[in-house]
Amino acid sequence: MTISPARSRKPAEDRRRDIADAALRVIADDGLGRFTALAIARQVGVSDAALFRHFPNKEAIVLAAIERVEELLLDTFPPPGGDPLLRLGTFFRRRVSVIRSRPGIARLFASEELSRAAPPEGVARLATLRQRSMSFVGACVAEAAASGILARGVAAEEAALVVLGALLALAHSGAVPPGDSGDLPERVWRTLERFLRGPARPRHVARRPPRSEGRRTRSPKQR
Repeated sequence: MTISPARSRKPAEDRRRDIADAALRVIADDGLGRFTALAIARQVGVSDAALFRHFPNKEAIVLAAIERVEELLLDTFPPPGGDPLLRLGTFFRRRVSVIRSRPGIARLFASEELSRAAPPEGVARLATLRQRSMSFVGACVAEAAASGILARGVAAEEAALVVLGALLALAHSGAVPPGDSGDLPERVWRTLERFLRGPARPRHVARRPPRSEGRRTRSPKQR
């Protein structure tokens, strides 16, 4: 296999990231069950021998892919503060976008081969990511409820499950409905936000007193 000089001069850190990204693409196409060093090497454009100059074994490559997933998904969490439902919307959009653009992430989370292909540290890191995501959604909804933003009659626990279900369906199912123009995640979020906030509440407008109440009554001498 011919390797261009430009590619071979890449710094080791960049090369490791390239390999991790290639591993995610291979996982998306073939799954962990048929995850091979040769397939990754072809994706990166190096020989399989060169691949193992950066990683001691295939298990280490899977761990690097998990670390890359961790890096990508941690970037989807917005900073604290502000309206909790706006914060939740930012997270929802970012998370769906990242996972849809890299199908290997969803397949890695769902793989039954994960415990055999990855070291225990990698399995634990994915479990932590999953739990952190669920906790973030729950915390945003609970904060909205405590602030009086959540719609009347909508319980925080049920609302969090609805959001997580939509996120799972959009990001992890891999299915694109017929006729989807690409804005489905945005439309789904707008629907969710209407459900979470409820109908717009009318503003309280101070009533003006009748004019007669505001006028002074003149005495007969003043008439």
